[in-house]
Amino acid sequence: MSTDNRTEINDCNSVTGWTGDGAVALNTLTGQRYEGSGSIDTQHTNADEHAYTTEDSLNTGTFSLDWSDSTLYAMVKDNLVGTAANGGVQLVIGDGTNRRGYDVGGNDAVGMPVTPFYNVYKLDCSNLPAAFATYAGSSAPTLTTITQVGYGSLHLAKAQGNVANVFLDNFKYIANDSYALTINGGTSGTPETMADVVGDDATNGWGLVANPLGSQYLFFAPTEWGEAAASADHYFTATDEQWFWIGDNGGGHTVGANHFPFRIVGNATDTGSFVINNVVVTNTGRRAQFDISDTDVNTLEIDGCTFIGLGLVTMPQSGGTSRFCTNTTFVNCGQLSLGTSPVNMAGCKILDSNVGADDGAVFDNRTTTAATDISELDNCTFTQGALAHHAIRFGVNVNDDITLTGIEFTGFSSTADANGSTLRFDATSGTMNCNLVNCTVDGNPATTANVGVDDAAGITVTLVVDPKTTKFTIQNDAGDPVQFVRVFVETADNGGGSGFPYQASTTSLTQSAGTATCTTTASHLLATGDQVVIRGAQPDGYNKVASITVTGATTFTYSVDSGLSSPATGTPVVSYVPVHGISDVNGEVQSSKTWPAAQSLSGWARKTTTSPFGKASISVADASGGTNQIVTLLSDE
Repeated sequence: MSTDNRTEINDCNSVTGWTGDGAVALNTLTGQRYEGSGSIDTQHTNADEHAYTTEDSLNTGTFSLDWSDSTLYAMVKDNLVGTAANGGVQLVIGDGTNRRGYDVGGNDAVGMPVTPFYNVYKLDCSNLPAAFATYAGSSAPTLTTITQVGYGSLHLAKAQGNVANVFLDNFKYIANDSYALTINGGTSGTPETMADVVGDDATNGWGLVANPLGSQYLFFAPTEWGEAAASADHYFTATDEQWFWIGDNGGGHTVGANHFPFRIVGNATDTGSFVINNVVVTNTGRRAQFDISDTDVNTLEIDGCTFIGLGLVTMPQSGGTSRFCTNTTFVNCGQLSLGTSPVNMAGCKILDSNVGADDGAVFDNRTTTAATDISELDNCTFTQGALAHHAIRFGVNVNDDITLTGIEFTGFSSTADANGSTLRFDATSGTMNCNLVNCTVDGNPATTANVGVDDAAGITVTLVVDPKTTKFTIQNDAGDPVQFVRVFVETADNGGGSGFPYQASTTSLTQSAGTATCTTTASHLLATGDQVVIRGAQPDGYNKVASITVTGATTFTYSVDSGLSSPATGTPVVSYVPVHGISDVNGEVQSSKTWPAAQSLSGWARKTTTSPFGKASISVADASGGTNQIVTLLSDE
């Protein structure tokens, strides 16, 4: 079941109110009308000529309508018109004083063809064409008081005799930013299909969708699937089809920006389902916005599809019975906005996106916590194409460690803070790691050198390539996880001299305004946000476990008491601390890091604040390949 949401202004079933440059008559012959009982016919020559009405469909007299932000639709049968550039097809509007025919198409811009030999054209009155024919007055009609509507043309040749060559059959309009067609109905066992939609259109004579050949379907107006208000359950499915979303008049004038929306919609009461597989959607003319984010849609499954030339795509949110968009290709589309709770997008390809500099083909603004796995984008492909842009732009909510897995990046800049850098981060302060696992750049393994990061907004982002997880699970004697256990683990050797610091010597340790600056004898290989333990310094306030900010290959800073004497004396040494934290509800505490060499670790786990109290020693022979160790607390009670 489908619904035409437009308002009819004249159904062309009566000649009342019609006039024109040629004789105007009512035609009721089959084949000369598309809907209703008749059409208006007239004869046009090879000059600008038109026919118009001042009467509405009810023949109740004149009308006066505000079309300043509306789109007009008209059904026309006329096969002798000139080109669009020469004003072949015009939609006419007037205010009683001024009347113009605005150029919207021609024999090379045929709107949307429907049977029998009719074409549908549209005119966005908020985005009027620059070219027009003047039929009355000398100014543009006042759009807030439209009292006349009709059709104009410029033919290639004069008509012969008194035979009509123009047939008009229905004029409708709709407010911009609304949906002309609603597709709903269907059941769980027998969902609505495009064959059903086209059948409804043909039966009712809407001219909103067409089926020119086989599995091809044309959409000429903003469309929604589902029901925003409680009404009835709605189910839709499509497989192996080609859809064309026509945002202009088939090559003619386009509607205004943001006036060609499509969406999937639901409500809190009814069950909604939208399932498409291997459907190719090609957008022409004005880019369609596609909003598929409504969380009241229970089932929203898109798999193996292709979208070409769309505008902004607001992606589904997780939840419901089943929601995903997998193995789908987006070619030259606008931004994919993932929202705050994105669905699985594994295997998608985002190619040649139509987004501006310093924006991302994908925008991800979920709230992150430590080591958030951006698994929804696993094994996706990003290709930059002609426009310089970022592959992924992370919003201000992404300010903690994240992990990207199996992503292919092609054509993006490796330069930091550039318009076309691979990744962009909007957060304005703090530090975080971006872990890249099995990612590639231009066909080569990702490295810190070939992945560009734009973190100029303020946060400091450190790339960690193919990190290994150092994870400890704390349990009691019964094997149950224990929360709130403090775990401390540090390096126990220096990796043969090529690893992270282990009791590494320093050349200086100073303090200024509460910031300690440590200079190590050799390169420390650390990154901002890493933790170290400093020992052996005097005064003792320098000695602590600290999160560091890297300022050079052999220097880093950390916070201390501003009253410490400077420089420090004694023999300060530094060791890397991969884990220093409190176990969570699952008894787990962990971190991720790329290890430059094999290194052993040592440390402890202690619970001293609440019962049950306990402790355990920790030893790792080699952390470079990853650690997943169970640690059993020995009771102190």
